[in-house]
Amino acid sequence: MNDDQTARQLRLRMGRLRRRIDSRLRAAEDERRRLTSWRTYVARYTGGSLALAFGVGLALAAGLSGPRLLRWIALRSIRQGARGVGHGLVEEFCTLWRQAGSDASDKEDHHG
Repeated sequence: MNDDQTARQLRLRMGRLRRRIDSRLRAAEDERRRLTSWRTYVARYTGGSLALAFGVGLALAAGLSGPRLLRWIALRSIRQGARGVGHGLVEEFCTLWRQAGSDASDKEDHHG
């Protein structure tokens, strides 16, 4: 009878752990999907995204033989937009890094 209880407890524990792992995997997949979507960055960095899109569109319209001023405006817009989006991405990655570090240290405190 004792072996049956132990086996049942182990199965219950494995089921709980499996559900917890599945839940964390689904959350990680949702986060990956959010972070790799261009819509996330357009929504979060609207100004930079607009400047970048405007510059790329202008550069394509001007082409290589377009007026010099038009190419200059296009490149300036692309640089400005990329700089704005780049700074935002760096801040976001730093925040994620800090969160990952604090999550790991919290787990060590609970299990250590």
